[in-house]
Amino acid sequence: MKSFIASLRLQKDNPKFLMAQFQALSTQIPILYVLLIINALSVAITHIKTAPLWLALYIPTGLSVVCLFRLCWWEINGKENVTPERAYKLMRFTIVGSCILTVAFGFWAVALYSYGNAFQQGQIAYFLVVTGISCIFCLMHLPIAAAITTVITFTAMALTFLSSGNPVFIATAVSGLFLILPFLRVINSYFQNFAGLVQMTEELEKKQAEAEELNLVNSRNALQDQLTGLANRRSFFLSLERLLQQNPNEPPVIGIIDLDGFKPVNDVFGHSAGDLVLKETARRFAALAGSEAVVSRLGGDEFGLIFPQGISRKDVADLGHALCASVHEAFEIPDGSVRVSASCGIVYPEDRDSTAEDLYEKADFALYQVKSKRRGGVEFFSSEHEKILNQRYQIELELQANDFSSELSLEYQPIIELKSGRVVGYEALARWDSARFGRISPDAFIPAAERTAVIGRMTRVLFGQALDALKRIPDHLCLSFNLSARDICDHETSMNLLAMIHRSGVDPKRIEFEITETALLSDFDTADQVIGLLRAAGISIALDDFGTGFSSLSHIHRLAFDKLKIDKTFVMNFDRDVRSMNITRSVANLCQNLGIASVAEGVESEEIADGLRAMGVRLAQGYHFSRPLKLNAAIDYALQRDAMTMAHEPLHALLPY
Repeated sequence: MKSFIASLRLQKDNPKFLMAQFQALSTQIPILYVLLIINALSVAITHIKTAPLWLALYIPTGLSVVCLFRLCWWEINGKENVTPERAYKLMRFTIVGSCILTVAFGFWAVALYSYGNAFQQGQIAYFLVVTGISCIFCLMHLPIAAAITTVITFTAMALTFLSSGNPVFIATAVSGLFLILPFLRVINSYFQNFAGLVQMTEELEKKQAEAEELNLVNSRNALQDQLTGLANRRSFFLSLERLLQQNPNEPPVIGIIDLDGFKPVNDVFGHSAGDLVLKETARRFAALAGSEAVVSRLGGDEFGLIFPQGISRKDVADLGHALCASVHEAFEIPDGSVRVSASCGIVYPEDRDSTAEDLYEKADFALYQVKSKRRGGVEFFSSEHEKILNQRYQIELELQANDFSSELSLEYQPIIELKSGRVVGYEALARWDSARFGRISPDAFIPAAERTAVIGRMTRVLFGQALDALKRIPDHLCLSFNLSARDICDHETSMNLLAMIHRSGVDPKRIEFEITETALLSDFDTADQVIGLLRAAGISIALDDFGTGFSSLSHIHRLAFDKLKIDKTFVMNFDRDVRSMNITRSVANLCQNLGIASVAEGVESEEIADGLRAMGVRLAQGYHFSRPLKLNAAIDYALQRDAMTMAHEPLHALLPY
């Protein structure tokens, strides 16, 4: 009962429900007026000859005109520009109007009941019941109007039938009075269901809005780097593809910027410090590039830049240098400050058929070139780079298409003990004599093999040759073999190598694997596990090209290398550059303190060899001693050098091959 009474009140404080109530009601009101007009006129027509004309015709015609007017109004104005306030006023007016019309039609029907025969009286009864019930159902969405109509209709019918004296009509009147309560319950039940449906719809709309908001956030997140707030890699390529579609004849200028020296920041100060550096770098780049450029974080410490349309080559170069210079300023972190540098590769496209992938690959290649030559510079992709890329593509195709095993071989560069002058071993160097391209540099085919995932097979082929060579090399000499980044970070490859050693019968202590600092940085934890596995088998591990990467002393301590190989860029400038000399001396002292051997690469003069010996460098290799040799020549070289050493002859009397 309380819910029914509550439903009779218009919910002015609930605008959404009020609008839903009004919209549902507005579809039923026109039907109500049509029913009233048709039923009233049908009764009027049958009573024109039996009742006074004012009662039989004028009154129903006047009421029908009112209904027709309201019908037209609802169809024209009742559904336009309706606000909750207007809906509230219209429904209040509808309540009053329904009361007036119900009373008017009811009294008209009661007044007409006394005229005519039994059939006409039955028609009046039909009019009161059927028309009343029809109107009640049309007003269900406005329960107070429906309830008033119910009470007035059934009361008028009951009073009329009770006064007729006809037992059938009296019985009908009594049953009609008892129907008032069930009808009120039906009205209440219908309205409660309607209210529940509206509430459910609101909840669904709310959930849908939340879902759309979440989708919007996800879409934004899908195109935005969460750390820096810049566009992410996906957004970068979408922007690039959109610009290419808009103007395919003028591809955009793009640049790829990579931070140099960022890895040690993470290693030494932690990832939170690295995040601060990345966020500040993003801020500096965005401020310099301006609103017309697109700055993106492509991943890690790599950033992408789409330069503004129509920018000149000089302005591109100036902005590239400015971006690289912007990171030279120290970055403040909780533990102090750190410094990094940046390198930038740029493609200023002249090819009108470029794709987004082509542009990125070219800019990335230009970046690789500048990082390999000097850090902290800017380089444009050039026609020479194009030739190198085409050559790289051809090499990759050759690696994938042909069985290169028969074309691979090893050459052996002697490693000399500086103090005694004896050969203590060799470094096995890979060679590929392609039937199609001739001899291909290891600097070209080794990275290509890593990119095309054939490096594992290539390593197994070359290591098999190295094991065969060890069977012929004197037992006191060892052999150093280079492993790629993929090899040292792959448990399967390491297990295959150990199995090959076991099958060959070669003493693992004669084998030394060389790995680069880059290999360590790609996946240090896996490299640590693989190195531990190899050392447990008795194999020595040397860190190659030391000083050119970003290995920290903690890595050297954790991995317990047997040797550090000083990179040739320091050794070759040893006698001309004080910094190179100091770096070489520092590495030699480090090795002495750690109790491990130091190996100098790229020794090309006797003066450099003497200086290295004086610094305490233990081992050396280079053209001053010997070029890489075929196996037989390498063995003969070791025997000759041993013989001359024993005879105390001058070592320079032995000519290099």
